[in-house]
Amino acid sequence: MNCRTLLLSFILSFICVLGHSQVQFTQRLELETKWMEDDFFVLPRDGGMVAFRMRSESGYGTKNIFEYVQADFQLEADSARQIVLEEFHELVGFDLDGQFLYILFNKGSQYNPEKSIFEINLETQSLNEMSLTSILEMELQDFLVFNKQAVFMGKYDFRPVIQILDIPSKEVVTVPGLFEKDARILQMRKDPELNVFDVVMSRRDFYKKKIVSILTFDANGDKLREVKINDLEDPSMEIVEGLLTSSHNYKQALIGPYGLRKKEAYQGLYFTKINQFGEYDNTFYSVSDFENFYNYLPDKTRERRLRKMERRLNRGKNVPIRNVVVTREINASDGYYLIYNDHFISSSSRSIPRDGMYASNFYRLNPMMGGYGGLYNPLWMDPRFRNSQVSSQYKYLAAQFILLDEDGSIIWDNTLNLDNASKDQPVKFGEMSFTGDNLFYMYLDESDLLLSQIKRGEVVMQNESFEIELINENERIADTRDDSLQLLWWYDNYYLLSGKQRIRYQDEEGRAKSREVNFFTKIKVDDFI
Repeated sequence: MNCRTLLLSFILSFICVLGHSQVQFTQRLELETKWMEDDFFVLPRDGGMVAFRMRSESGYGTKNIFEYVQADFQLEADSARQIVLEEFHELVGFDLDGQFLYILFNKGSQYNPEKSIFEINLETQSLNEMSLTSILEMELQDFLVFNKQAVFMGKYDFRPVIQILDIPSKEVVTVPGLFEKDARILQMRKDPELNVFDVVMSRRDFYKKKIVSILTFDANGDKLREVKINDLEDPSMEIVEGLLTSSHNYKQALIGPYGLRKKEAYQGLYFTKINQFGEYDNTFYSVSDFENFYNYLPDKTRERRLRKMERRLNRGKNVPIRNVVVTREINASDGYYLIYNDHFISSSSRSIPRDGMYASNFYRLNPMMGGYGGLYNPLWMDPRFRNSQVSSQYKYLAAQFILLDEDGSIIWDNTLNLDNASKDQPVKFGEMSFTGDNLFYMYLDESDLLLSQIKRGEVVMQNESFEIELINENERIADTRDDSLQLLWWYDNYYLLSGKQRIRYQDEEGRAKSREVNFFTKIKVDDFI
């Protein structure tokens, strides 16, 4: 073997070691299960995580047991706890509020259910069950709880409606000013510290002009503020949808895609900065403002796109975005905004409506809202609930990341190639971790983890594949149920992976055995450079 071959082997080995050290499987929690039982819903929380599911005593009958487990950041946990349900219970919603886990059920008859809330104190394990009799029979789209106030959002008679339940008194109020024929709720977010919640709505006026409003309500349903975003640069422009950030010093930002009315749906991105008085400033960005917009394309294709864009700009024409742009997540801290957008196309002739939330799944992925166990509402489809009978409808082109300062100036932008990956539903594609200089982006490809890294705006690694590993080196993975896998960003540069596996091992007498488990694995990602 000559020196050149030895040097090449050494370099390849070094790169391999670097890659494997970059993704570390640090802790793992297992719960014995049956292969066909329901998967756990996993929610990060202060101090760790909580996971829950419905199951049956026999494994095949009516799901009459609510099971939950909580763990700290090292995945140390007590045994799973079970609550036996005497009557029919269908899990339709959930939320966390501090130390309390709230679970919303349809209860009673499967054909004529009433609603019920379980309030579980995760510190004392005490349970408070409340039957609901005054909540409208709405088409529920979201359920959240803060400071002992439960908020129900949905549609009633094809119009948006929000009701608030005061848990201690059981009193219910209906939020006024929302029940309009052409109104749609784009986002609802809670702010427990200020004891308020925000609603982002879109309406069309008499002239079919679209107006996006941000309404802030207190816990009693009284409107505290309304900001109408209707002063755009051009009368032909309109907001497609948007994501509202949390309030910092009573200031917020609304960010998302915009388009041209009755023309191209996607022209670029807007940034609306809102001050404490409800006054706002808009900044609009087109494709030409993003230096690395086409970085996901092969070199020759990217060069052709750039030349075509330059020709259009020289002729005074706009540069539309032909694919769908959805703002998935905004990391707002220290006066900066890191924006994550998915770019995808529909592989069928079915069009994507521009109003409402169809393409967005903006602030949570809850497969239960809009139907659980039957035909799922695509608004809330979770990656774990894939219908194998439906052909792939959406091809994901790229994940775009943009860092803005508090005035809307672009610090950097870059784009990662998603290689036309197909999904049945237009869900959020991956999970990002941002710790200042470093941005990590990870997603699942069947049972492999793919990791990318952007450092100070530059792509240093893209779509590196890593197999799922066990902590115990004496055990082997016999099988992984791909459709059970769920990946979440947890905290700092740690992710949480959960799902079902069959594990091969040897007992004390050396005989080969296997077990079926629901697992929860903590994953650390490190700087490549």
